[in-house]
Amino acid sequence: MTRCTTAPLLPLLLLAVWTSSSAGTETALPASPAPEPKEPVWGRIYLRHGLAPIQYFRDNFGGPMVAREVALQFPKRESDRFGCELLPPDEQAALAAANRSAVLVVDRGECTFERKARLADQMGAAGLVVVSATDDVQGPADDDEGDVRIASVMIRRSAGEMLRLVAARTRVFGRLIPMTCEHAPYVCAPRLEAEKEYIDAFTARSGAIFSTQQQQSEGVRAGSFLTATYGSVLSTATSFPLSTALDAAQACSEVSKEASDASPLSGKAVLLPGGGAGQCSELQKVSNAQRLGAQVVLLAQRDNATTRSHPSVEVMWHAYNITIPVLAVSSATGSTLNSLVDPSLRFAVSNGIADAWELLAKYTQRSAWPQRQQRCSRTLAMLFSQLRALGGDDETEAALQTLFFKVVGGSSQQWEAVASPETQAKDTHEAAEASARPAAAQHVTKSQERDEL
Repeated sequence: MTRCTTAPLLPLLLLAVWTSSSAGTETALPASPAPEPKEPVWGRIYLRHGLAPIQYFRDNFGGPMVAREVALQFPKRESDRFGCELLPPDEQAALAAANRSAVLVVDRGECTFERKARLADQMGAAGLVVVSATDDVQGPADDDEGDVRIASVMIRRSAGEMLRLVAARTRVFGRLIPMTCEHAPYVCAPRLEAEKEYIDAFTARSGAIFSTQQQQSEGVRAGSFLTATYGSVLSTATSFPLSTALDAAQACSEVSKEASDASPLSGKAVLLPGGGAGQCSELQKVSNAQRLGAQVVLLAQRDNATTRSHPSVEVMWHAYNITIPVLAVSSATGSTLNSLVDPSLRFAVSNGIADAWELLAKYTQRSAWPQRQQRCSRTLAMLFSQLRALGGDDETEAALQTLFFKVVGGSSQQWEAVASPETQAKDTHEAAEASARPAAAQHVTKSQERDEL
């Protein structure tokens, strides 16, 4: 009787144990990996020593975006500019020798995007850039779902023209960086830290100007510059003759075809008055200089300021026709350049100078400084140290001094204690010695009197 009642319980117990074990096993299973996020359909080409990025839209059929710096290569022959046929053997060899570190740049038209991409891939390109026939851009699309291994992107016509002009003078390098955007606040940025580091290190935001008028190998430092937020690639390997500076009226004068054909600015750097000086906008002055053949424009501030900023335009597409680098210099640097005799200028990129000016801009209001005057000296010392660490120059230190005097109401003694601590310590020591001499002499006299007694 007992066996009849307990026997059915055994399968039930085994079932319960198996169910419990199975449930535990299920909870212990590792979660399946989340699918990798799809690569953004748009991004920017950041050029080495470029002033402004170029927006692109990518294809719907190609492989992943190349994740390193690449050279941008154009077909040499006009008949090959559409990329619909294989390039001549020497150009194919150059692409292959780059070991998938060169991107082919071709014009839109004559054949499908997919054919252009397949041919570029076949010749060893790391990617394909298609230049639109207009400034309206869309991603290259194709119905073929074949295995195209490289990414294709499209850029606006004016950007392609700028790249072609730069490539005619020097090799062009850059990185195609996919961008993601946050909605609150609306900010677009690269996804990867390595991409952010490339932008910080290799684009041009500021630098130094060197005069090579006396044929020195490195030249003599003549000042610093901030780049505009528009314009082309700044060449650091070429020296540019400096043209005679133009005044506001000359900079705003309408450029005729005859003037552009026989321009004294051709191939040179030119100094122009910045801001609203004259009867035209700053952008119009730059455009006129470019039409006259200038290779670099230097915009001089009308007077020295405690802060400086990058020249910009309200609407970016207004400056799409600017295909030369545009730099801003202080009035002091402008005066130095004007005083040179038949100089040539060389430019070196140093983005720490821009960082230094951005730091100073945060301290233009009294509220940014401590309320107590004594603590302002500590803030001054901190800023002074940060400016030097960033690579600031004499102009940024002079601007900090002006801020400390005008905004904070600091004294020359406080400034010298921070800017020249060794001199200040020496002066303090000498003052202490001077004040101690009468006391020491009086002490000696009293000692002599005691001895005489």
